[in-house]
Amino acid sequence: MNLLVPTDFSPCADHALNYAALLSRRTGHDLRLIHVYAPVDLANTAMISYIEQEVEQAQKDIKEKLHKICMATAEKNNISCSHNVRIGALTENILLEAEEVDCKLIVMGTEGARGLTKLLFGSRTSSVIENADFPVLAVPPQSTLNLPKKIVFATNFFDSDLDTLKQLLELVKGWKPEIYLLHVSHDNLRSERDYIENFSKAVVKETDYKHLYYYVLPHENNERGIELFIKSVGGEMLVLSTRKRSFLERVFNASLTKQIAYHLTVPLLAYHTRLTDN
Repeated sequence: MNLLVPTDFSPCADHALNYAALLSRRTGHDLRLIHVYAPVDLANTAMISYIEQEVEQAQKDIKEKLHKICMATAEKNNISCSHNVRIGALTENILLEAEEVDCKLIVMGTEGARGLTKLLFGSRTSSVIENADFPVLAVPPQSTLNLPKKIVFATNFFDSDLDTLKQLLELVKGWKPEIYLLHVSHDNLRSERDYIENFSKAVVKETDYKHLYYYVLPHENNERGIELFIKSVGGEMLVLSTRKRSFLERVFNASLTKQIAYHLTVPLLAYHTRLTDN
């Protein structure tokens, strides 16, 4: 299986590649680099021949650059790395590549880390998160190049969250971090504890992982509650079990975008679930 790493050769993309290399070393999955090239679409037929030559040369240059980066990353980290160049729309081609190379995880850099909602609603990375059937790891440029020892999994304790948890445990089995299952509650805490009890019983039937911790945090704002919790426990990665766009809109209300002060500095891992929950 492959960890797919899209790159535009920016510092953010380079940082994500270095993070993916850490994952590759620990999980044993190969790296697959991809650059998506979108040539200018010109209506002037007199320019077509010239543009075709430019595109051909650009592809050649990009392939050479990708090859050098791939070989250097493989040698430095003692891992396997391959690469490809595709032409066309960014998100569409990333997802096509993921399907063709038996992708385990897409690892992408973020464009500015201006807050969690900015990440989820206002970037190219968000388009991949929204449309992918594969898990996507978004790596902010400020994040440290260390595998997380503490992971915060924001959950509503849905049945599908158990499937997501099993996928997460499979990914992290090589280093066994602490995993904090967090639910931000607006309602009666007693009823929420019932959900935790039922969910934790289901977890015990599925796994004997020893480092799982359950929390319900009363807070009127989901994003602010998650932010505070990450800071309080020293979380180094945030995991979301998403239901495509609908979940993101419920958890991170778009109308609150201007009020967001939290700058995401930890990687965000988004899994997609089936729409069959309670």
